[in-house]
Parts: sequence; C-alpha cells; structure tokens
Amino acid sequence: MDTIDVGIVGTGLSATMHVQALAQVPGVRVVAVAGTSQEKADAFALQHRIPGAFARFEDLLATPGLQAIHLCTPPFAREEYAKTAAGAGIHVLIEKPMARNVAEADRIIAACESAGVVLGALFQFRFTPLPRQIKRDLDGGRLGRIFLADCYAKWWREPAYYASSAWRGRRDLEGGAVLINQAIHSIDLLQWLAGPVRRIAGRVKTAVHLIEMEDVATATLEFASGALGTLVASTATYPGYSERIELHGDGGSLILNQGQGVADWNLKGREPERVTASDQRGDSARDPAKVSLVGHVAEFVDFYDALRSGRAPAIDGRAGRAALEIVEAIRLSSDRGGAPVELPLKREA
Repeated sequence: MDTIDVGIVGTGLSATMHVQALAQVPGVRVVAVAGTSQEKADAFALQHRIPGAFARFEDLLATPGLQAIHLCTPPFAREEYAKTAAGAGIHVLIEKPMARNVAEADRIIAACESAGVVLGALFQFRFTPLPRQIKRDLDGGRLGRIFLADCYAKWWREPAYYASSAWRGRRDLEGGAVLINQAIHSIDLLQWLAGPVRRIAGRVKTAVHLIEMEDVATATLEFASGALGTLVASTATYPGYSERIELHGDGGSLILNQGQGVADWNLKGREPERVTASDQRGDSARDPAKVSLVGHVAEFVDFYDALRSGRAPAIDGRAGRAALEIVEAIRLSSDRGGAPVELPLKREA
C-alpha cells in the first residue's frame, strides 16, 4: 500500500482529533500543518511529531508529495482554502460544516469537480457502529414504513466556550451557532436514516448565551417519503444530554442515543432489543473534547480507500451539503416568521 502524505490546516481541537484519528489509519502520513501563526504551527507540529510547520497555507500546499489536506479551520476560511487546494490538485476533506452556507458549499463542490480532485465532508456519526447497522436494518425494512422521525440535540456549552473564540456564534464568521456547529451532526444522521427532507418550518432564538446567533432551535419536518418529524436543538440546555434519534414505523420503533452508544428496538410481535456500542460513547453534549474517534477513523479509512480506488467517498461534497441545506432552511423559515420552506432551496440567478 502506497503511503499518502497529508496536511492539516488548523491547530485547534478538531485538528487535534484529526491527527489522533489519522494515526490509526494505515497508509496515511501527516507531513505538514498550517496555522494562523508560525508559533502555533510549530507547537502543534512538535506535539504531534509532524515534520513540516507553516504559517502560510500556500507553503503547506507546496510540500513535496502532498496529496490531500484536512480543513480544520473555522468556517469562514474553508471556501478559499478548499478552492486553492483544488487548484493545486490536492484532495480535500472538510470538517463540518463544510461552509457557512449552501452557496459557499456549492462553490467548493464546483471547484473540486472542475479540478478533478476528491472532496469529502466529515460527518463521523454515520461511521459509528450503531448508525451503520441501523442504516442496514432500515434499508432492509426492519421498521417498515417510517411515518415519524425526530431528532433531539440538547447540548450545553459554557459561556467560556463562545468567549474563547471570536468567530463562534457569529453570522459572518461561523454562519450560525447551535444548528451549524453542534446539531448539524444529528441533522445529517436523521436525513441519512429517514431520507431527504422536502419541507421545513422552523424557529430559532438566542435565549441564554451572549452571542449573535441561535442557541435554541426547533423545526417541523416533512420528508420526501411523506413521513413527518421534529427537530429540537440547543447549547443552552444544562447540563447537556446525549443526542437522540427516534424513528417510528408501522413495524415498530427505534430510539438511538448516539452519545450513550445505545439503540433500543421495539418491534411489533417481538421482545424489546437493546444494542450497545461502547466504542462510540462520548460526552460531547457537555464537553467538546470528549468525543469518540471511532467514527473519524472509519470515515478517514473510507476517504483514503476512495483516493486509491478512484471512487467517490461515502460522504462526498454533495452528500455533505444536505445537512447544511436543512440548517439554512430552518433559519430562512424563522426569518419568515416560521413559514414553511421547500427543499431544495431555490438559488438566486
């Protein structure tokens, strides 16, 4: 297996998680990191034994043999970095959200497609053990026809979390708050399991934290299948609770507590069944650093297998934008007083 040389863009918490997960991926080597200063890049490189450290993104891209980058920057920087990397022939894997809005995501997708480079979007929940098995079971008809699909992401973030970074919770720099940063994981998982969303009515509010954007959001959803659903999301719900997906079909019900690593099946005519996966347990609902890396590792393995085999990764740019479009539709509906918004969103000419 040929070794693939990789660069990391960013030196924060998500970059740390990526480096730690990549250490468990065969045939991949992190050779360079770029930060917002030489001091940050040097410190990160020293901590993780990375040979190259740069303050300029362009210098990282010039690293001999570099084939791919992981974009772990704040959202406002992702479009420009992704397009620059694509222009240099470098494959791109982007942390969620892949952009601040769908228009930016579309430009990233177009740039990568035009350059012929692979674009992947990180939604590691899909790669954790329970959702992977649940997806197979649902595709096999285990719940029958799903008519109700709900998502709850009631997290807690300390005020210091928002105060520690100037970009968090700002429309111009992050593109939102709880929906685009925290709940987007569960939103992606819900639409992956229950199918595409076609109509949304939502409301958002800044209720507790001293930030510009939402720390509370609710929405009602109508899926392409005809199923209905609800979404509740917050970073103000102390002390923070494991994200939960509830699916109800004419064959029974499934409750997934993602962070607890527990799935409960209650099927008609059968005994209740509880399935657990201890390796996906985490407490990111309360602490952003307490994340299981099992999903990261599995998605990275898929991404680099895609590079070697010439196929698309399981979550490419177009798959990654789906949750972002739902987030944008919820905010748009709220701006319109809760009026329903149809998907796909109509783009201005």
